[in-house]
Amino acid sequence: MGRGLAQPPGEGISALPGLRRWGDSPPAMGSQLAMRAWAAGLGSTGMEIAKPARTRSSSSAAITIGIVDGDPLAREELRTRLAPEGDFEVIGEALDATSGIELVKDQRPDLVLIEEALPDLRGTETMAEMLALSPRTKVIMLAVAVDKAAQMEALLAGAAGYLPKSIDLELLPRVLRGVRAGEAAVTRALGTHVLEQVHALGSVDANRLRPVRSPLTPREWQVLDLLVEGATTDEIARELEVSLGTVRTHIKRVLGKLGMNSCDGAIRYVKRIRRMADGT
Repeated sequence: MGRGLAQPPGEGISALPGLRRWGDSPPAMGSQLAMRAWAAGLGSTGMEIAKPARTRSSSSAAITIGIVDGDPLAREELRTRLAPEGDFEVIGEALDATSGIELVKDQRPDLVLIEEALPDLRGTETMAEMLALSPRTKVIMLAVAVDKAAQMEALLAGAAGYLPKSIDLELLPRVLRGVRAGEAAVTRALGTHVLEQVHALGSVDANRLRPVRSPLTPREWQVLDLLVEGATTDEIARELEVSLGTVRTHIKRVLGKLGMNSCDGAIRYVKRIRRMADGT
């Protein structure tokens, strides 16, 4: 019988300036927060970059993984479970959103496991920042309390999966290999809910037709649809119930993926492909 991740402790760990790599000395005793971060196994930024594995060939095509979780026990259990597997390499860990974004920026891992309830930024907003920095990285959300609305929001924002922290850790390597191969990491209950949502859509609004194959995520298409309809960034933020910064990140990603320099260019592009699809 497998076991899930340990529950988060009552007290979070804050990040301070500076970065520790394995082998450094502890911080000065004057900073309790820095000492707490050190005790959690991380540097004073809340981020740690792994040493290269001595036993792994440099030519090995390992699946590189980043872990972002405020609970040191949860990070340790994830790392310990993946360590015996020959095709995984945990290349960095972080305890909050800010340091997790820096981890992705610096290391560009293949997969990132993110705790949904991070102390400094919502998990979906953290993911948006990460995917803007490294579009090839696939993000899997981990949550203590699984909520259908939160799950759908994460998937629409571009998550490759959403799993409860109670997941049997014996199944984790197989799940992560599936995500790396293009599969979604979702529970059966979530898969059923997604199907129900698709059935509930009914007929498709011709003004919101989208290409079958597109580099944009569903959330990015939502943002682009609202831009086409004339919404401002403030109005988009209110409509999608996200921060203004998240909207700007989505727009930046949309423009980059479409090779456009402005929102006007992206809007003209969408209108053009919809006219072509409509035969006008």
